[in-house]
Formats: sequence, structure tokens, C-alpha cells
Amino acid sequence: MGVYSVEMLTTNLMDILNRLESRNSIEDILILIAVEALLWSIFSLFLTLFLPKRYKPYKFEIFIFFLVINIGLLFIGFILTIIMVLFGLSWATHRVSRPIYEAVQFEEETEKFPMVYSKFQEGILSMEGSNRERISSDEKIKSLKILYDSNAQGNIGRIKRFLSDSSDETRLYAFALVSTFEKKLNDLITELQRKIEDAKGSRLEQYQFELANTYWQFIFHGVADEQLAGFYTTKIENILKDIKSNASAFMLLGKIHLFNKRYEEAERAFLRAMELGVPKKATYTFLAEIKFGLKKYNEVNRFILKDEFNINLRLKPLITMWESR
Repeated sequence: MGVYSVEMLTTNLMDILNRLESRNSIEDILILIAVEALLWSIFSLFLTLFLPKRYKPYKFEIFIFFLVINIGLLFIGFILTIIMVLFGLSWATHRVSRPIYEAVQFEEETEKFPMVYSKFQEGILSMEGSNRERISSDEKIKSLKILYDSNAQGNIGRIKRFLSDSSDETRLYAFALVSTFEKKLNDLITELQRKIEDAKGSRLEQYQFELANTYWQFIFHGVADEQLAGFYTTKIENILKDIKSNASAFMLLGKIHLFNKRYEEAERAFLRAMELGVPKKATYTFLAEIKFGLKKYNEVNRFILKDEFNINLRLKPLITMWESR
């Protein structure tokens, strides 16, 4: 008997669930409303039977009042239920669709990341033609000063382009910067030549290297044009040829050969620098350029330091280009 009752209860529950899941037609809904109205009418009529005698004359009005209140509460319940369902669905959808964000201390993260900063509009120095003419003299002068102080490769060569600028102030300022830089190098050359005359041994080699490195600054910073560059490279080679044990001198000699695209001589100079104590990693970028110049592309990847180049924003493109080769 107990088992039969459980089975009947389960069957009834399943039937109710199936009915709830099935869609109701408009006729079913109207029938439900009519049944509800009938039940509330009977209930309201039943309530009027217990009215005190003094309210008997108003029995019909009170019946209508009970009927309106009860049926009105029914529809108010329907409306509130719809509002609550819509609000609940909206809240649940909002919770699902909105991601959960985790607070990150950005300052702590960026302290470990290499940052490359851009200074005041130095990009205007690469503009040519009519674009340059639209830039004010004040902006040009500020950018030229930043470029001069950067001590970057070719910075003086870029400043020399403004010697023919349409602005008198810009031309004069560019000329002053170039003249100051050339005078500084020439004064240093004069001083080193004087020291070389009295120096001997390792001290002589050090002064010779410093003199050759000073001449290299004319090329590195773009002071010398293509014709003068050949003159300076020859002069530097003549100074360095008698140096035998200065590692920095062989690094400079390798750069000179690399500049002149004499790749095999450059490679020998860098290898000699490593024998004299220069860390291998300090020569890898030059050796990679040499292998590329010799068209030995399969060997370029040997000199790409992934651990270091990946965190250097200027060298990272090399990793992207050569990691699959």
C-alpha cells in the first residue's frame, strides 16, 4: 500500500510538472480567470452572510466591494509576479554577463617592465617638406635641444638638416649646436695628441684608443658626411693598428670594419676583443649583423639573446623575425 501511494504521488508530481512546462492557450487562461472570479464571487457572497443587522440594507454594495477587492488583488498579484520575474531575470543576466575584475597594482607591475619614454615632440625632427614648415620655431628649438642632449647615434646629422630651415632662429640654433659639438671634439683631439707625445706603454695605448674613439664620434653622431667618413675611418685604423692588448680598441676596430662593410675583418676584430676579456654578449648584436651581411642567415639566430632581447623593446623585433629560422 505504501509503495502504491509513493508511486501515485510521483505520478501526480510528474503530471503537474509536465503541465507547468507545457504552454497554455489563451482559452485556458480565460477559463482560469473565470473560475477564479467565480470562486471569489462565491467567497464574497459567503462573507455577506455574516454581516451585522445594521449593514443588511447595504448587503449588495458590500458584496460588490468584497468582489472588487478580491478580484483586484488577484490581478495585482499577477502584475507583481510579472514584475518580480522580469527583475529577477534582468539581475541574473546582469550577473552572468558582467565579468569580475581583479584589482591590479599597476605601479608595482610596471616597475619590472622596461619602459621606453617619448620626450617632447622629438618626432617632428623626421618631418620633411611642407609638414616641417607648419611647426613653430619654438617647438623645433626645444626638440633640437632634446636631440642634442640625447647623445644618440646620428643626432648631430639630424640637427644639421635644420641648417637650411626657413626659420632664422632655427638655423642659428642648429648651427650653434653643431659648432659646439665639433669644438668639443676638436678640443679633445688636441688635448689627446698632446698627451700622446709624452706617453709610453699601456698609457700610450689608452690615449691612442681615446683619440681613435674621439674621431669615431664624428662618424657615430653624423658630424662627418659620406666623403669625410672614409677619411676618419682610415685615420682611426692607422691609430689602432699598433694597439695589441686593449680590448676596447678591438671593439672599436670591429665597428669601423662593420661600418665599411668589411665583415670578415670585423668578425676577427670582435673575436680578438673577446679573447682580451670583452663579454661575449657584448658582441652578439655586431656578430649577428656580420652574419647577416655575409648572407649566412642560418647563423644569425645563434647570436639572438632571447632572454634579454625579449624585454628590450628595441631588440624584440629581432626575436620575432629570427626565432623561426
